[in-house]
Amino acid sequence: MTHISALLRLIGTKARRFHCNCQCFYETLKGMKKKVKLRRIPRKKNHRIPKPGTAPGHYAFDTGEKPRLLFFSYNENEFKRQEAVSLIEVHKHIVTEPNYKHWLQIIGYGNTAFFNELKELFVIHPLELEDVLSGHARPKLEVHLGKVFDISRLLSYAEDLSLVDEQFSLFYQDNWLISLQEKESACFDPLYERMARPGTFMRSSPSFYLYYSITDAIIDNYFPLTDSVESRLMQIEEELFDKPSRVHLNEIQLIRRDLLSMRKTITAEKENLAELIRNMDADAQLRFGLYLKDAFEHCVYIQELIDSQKEIAFSLIDVYLSSQNNRMSEVMKVLTIITTIFIPLSFIAGIYGMNFASKSTEGEPLPLNMPELYWPNGYLFVLGLMVLIVVGQLIFFRRKGWI
Repeated sequence: MTHISALLRLIGTKARRFHCNCQCFYETLKGMKKKVKLRRIPRKKNHRIPKPGTAPGHYAFDTGEKPRLLFFSYNENEFKRQEAVSLIEVHKHIVTEPNYKHWLQIIGYGNTAFFNELKELFVIHPLELEDVLSGHARPKLEVHLGKVFDISRLLSYAEDLSLVDEQFSLFYQDNWLISLQEKESACFDPLYERMARPGTFMRSSPSFYLYYSITDAIIDNYFPLTDSVESRLMQIEEELFDKPSRVHLNEIQLIRRDLLSMRKTITAEKENLAELIRNMDADAQLRFGLYLKDAFEHCVYIQELIDSQKEIAFSLIDVYLSSQNNRMSEVMKVLTIITTIFIPLSFIAGIYGMNFASKSTEGEPLPLNMPELYWPNGYLFVLGLMVLIVVGQLIFFRRKGWI
C-alpha cells in the first residue's frame, strides 16, 4: 500500500506539472499567432530634412516658440548668470567684456529670422546652421576660420525606458561658446555649480577648458545609461530562469537596439576627441592634453562596456531559446509517457473488444474463443490486470529516472 500511495502522489505531481507545461505551451503557441505589443521607441518629430534639390545651406522653419537664452559670464573673480533678452545683447557683452569667458545656451529653436541674426552676429556658415537645425546630424568636429563647430548626441532614458536621442550643437571661438539644443539637460548642472563656485580650476582657466568640460559631461552621461542597461539585463536574466516569456525576448531586442545607437554615437565622439587632440597647438596640448586623453579613455571604456552588454544580450537570447526547447522537450516527454502507458491497455481493450462467436454453426460450444468472457469475475480480472500493468510501467519508468 505504501508503494501504491507513493506512486499515486507521484502521478498527481506529474499531472500538475504536465498541466503547467501544457498551459505554458499553449501560451507560447497563442503568442505565435497573436502579435505581442512591443515597447516602441518614439520617432523624433524634430527632424527637419530638406527636400531633394534644395540649395546647400538652406534652412526655413518656424517652431512658433521663442528660444530661451541662458547666458553665463565668468572670470576668476566674478560669475554672472542671466536670461538674455536678445542675441544683440549677448553679442554686446561678449565684445565689451573680453576678459570674461562667455557661454550662451540656446534652448529651443525659434524661426528663420532668429538664426539669420545668429549667423550675422557670430559669423556662422549657413551649412553649419543647416546641420544644427536638421536635428539628425552625426556627431562631428569641424574647424573653420578659427571657429570650432562640434555636434554631439545627448542620450537619456525616458520614464517608459525609451531611448531619447537629442542633438547638441556647439560653436567655440576665443572667449565665447554658443550651444544649441531642443530641451534643457540635467547633465550640465554640475558645470553650473563649478562655474559659480569661486576658486575652482574652471574659473581660472581659459574658455577651452569650458569647452572640454561640456564635452566631458556629455561623455560621462553615458555611464548612467550603461548602468541602467546592465540592471535591466540582470533582471531579465533572473526572470528567464524563473518563467521565460515572449516579453523578455522583446525587451532584449529593444535593449540591443539601444546599445546599437549608443555604440554608434560614442564611436563618433571618440573620433572627434582624437581629431581634436591631433589638431591642438603645443601650448594647449601641454595644458589640456591630459584632460582630453582622459575623456578619450572614457569613450574607450564606454565602448567596451557597450560591447560586453551586447554579448550578454546575445547570450540571454540563447538562454531564452534553450528554455523554450527544454519546456517543449518536457511536454513531449510527458505526452510520450502517457502514450506508452496506454499502448498495452489499448491492446488488451482491443482484444476483448473483438466479437467472436461463442458457438459453431452446428451449435457446439467453442471453448477457445475468449473463455474469459464466461468467467464470473472476468471483467474485474481484466481491470486488475490493467492496473498492474500501469503500476509496473510507472515503477519501471521511475527506476530508469524518466519520471
